[in-house]
Parts: sequence; C-alpha cells; structure tokens
Amino acid sequence: MTVTRREMMTAGAFAGAALGSGVIATTMAAATPSAVPPGGPLPSGGGDSARMVGDLERALAKRPEDRRWEMVIDTRRCIGCSACTVACIAENNLPPAVTYRTVPEATAGKFPNLKRIFMPTNCAQCEQAPCIAAANAVIPGSMSRRPDGIVAVDYTRMKGRPVFEAAQKACPYKHALYYDAGGYHTDGTPQRQAYESRPVMEYGQFWKRAQTQGTTRKCHFCADRIDVGLLPACVSTCPGLAMHFGDVSDPKSLVAELLAKGPARRYAPEEGPSPGPRIHYIDDFAAEGAPPVKPGNRSNSNCTSCHDFTA
Repeated sequence: MTVTRREMMTAGAFAGAALGSGVIATTMAAATPSAVPPGGPLPSGGGDSARMVGDLERALAKRPEDRRWEMVIDTRRCIGCSACTVACIAENNLPPAVTYRTVPEATAGKFPNLKRIFMPTNCAQCEQAPCIAAANAVIPGSMSRRPDGIVAVDYTRMKGRPVFEAAQKACPYKHALYYDAGGYHTDGTPQRQAYESRPVMEYGQFWKRAQTQGTTRKCHFCADRIDVGLLPACVSTCPGLAMHFGDVSDPKSLVAELLAKGPARRYAPEEGPSPGPRIHYIDDFAAEGAPPVKPGNRSNSNCTSCHDFTA
C-alpha cells in the first residue's frame, strides 16, 4: 500500500489531535478533586522531587520550631549550568548585582593531586548567625530568625549601606548578603521591561520593586514556597538532581537519608569558628592522608562505574 505525503500528514494530524485530547482529558481528570483528594498521598514513581515534596508535607504538619530545614548538595552531580542561579533570579525578581545563589568553582587537594568541582553557594541559615546581632546593633529589628531556623530580613527596617555592611562584615562566608542599589537590568536601553517592576513574594507578603531598593537581600530557602509545600526554586530546577532539601529531623526524609548513608561536609568559614551552616556538600574527596572515599550516598559516582569507554 502506497501512502502519499499529504495522507501521512493528515493521518499524523488526526493522531496528534487524538493523543492531545487524551492527554488533556487525563490532565483534567487528574486535577479534579475526586481524582486527587486534598492532602492525599503523592503518586509513586515520582522520583526524588516527588519524595521531597512528600517530605515537605510531613514537615509542615509539625510545629515550625520542630522542623529543621537543611540543604544537601551533591557536587558530583552539579554540571555548573547555573540553572539554579537563573531560577532564583526569576523567582525573586532580583536586580543587577544581586543573586541569592552562585555556582563558583572550588579546588580541593594539593598539587599535583588537585580536583575542581562546582560548588553551589547561598546563605546557609546558620545556627549561630552573627549577621543578626551585627545588623540589629545598627538598626534594631533588621534581621531575625524564624522558628524553623530561616534567617529573615525586614525590608522596612534594614535599609541603607551601614546596616548592610555591618551584617556582611559579620558573615563568615562573605557571599551571602547583597545590597540592592535599585538598578534595573534594562537600564540604558530604550525601554524598561514590565517584568522588572512586578511585585515579588518574600517573607510572607508582596513587595513592590521600590520597597526593596536600598535594602539587604539574601537567600531564605524560598521560605514562601516551602511554607505552602513547594520546593525551593533552585532545587526544583536543577537538571542534574544535585540539590536536595527537607527536614533533616525527619529520619524518613531524603536529606536525612543522604546524610546518614555517607560523609558530607559543611563549608568551613574563612575565619573564626563554624556558625553551624545548614548546607551540606557531598563529594568523593578523602581527607588529607586518609584512604579514598567509597561513596555510600550515591550508587554511581561517575559514568565509568556503569559504562566501559575503553572498547
């Protein structure tokens, strides 16, 4: 039987329409209250992201002070694409020179045994965050800690460079706080884009662009997302599945499981004692003088574990 190109295209169009209607019908059925009861269990087979959303649901059923939000970053999976940085900027409508999240390259070991990794970095919501006392000494009430441990900024109070500089100087990591100088990405172009002035949800309310100008900005683990059961933007965007987030006090959570299965590091401050950061990094680097690490929190540390490239 001979089929012309026109007949093939026509048949394909009908098949596509039928398939599309099936997908639409399935999607609409899945969205109905009868198909997905409020608070019902997540479908199986959703992978790590679905599991972490389930972890959030359990954590949100607890009192805020009983939750312990922490982030676990598997540097072996990070490909340095900076998708998390872009997602963060878009989620929080950040202005020029302000990014709650960066992905620098870090070096481990000593020559000639050097290794380089991508190291996603943001405010670590430290247990003993020195920035809080430093900022409040300049302007009382500028910074605080939520009951769940997230370090928060009050945009109505923490205004001006003096309070920003005091907090930044106190931060042992030097890269967690940013000053919003009030610029726009389209400054110097024929027209400012409307999206740059859209209000953004942070710390439980919408803020207009003019209200955050001259304030201190920082990562807050996407607090307004996790408060409603959504993962932080960086976690949900990462194509390499390097980002993990949840309540580490829940032994059933993915973050608790990863930390229990193998070694993880917390970023040492540039100076002074550790303030108790809530970000952990997983890698395969052994401590100096120690035998090589056998990872237990990832089944395959690289492609050669499963594939033979010598043939």
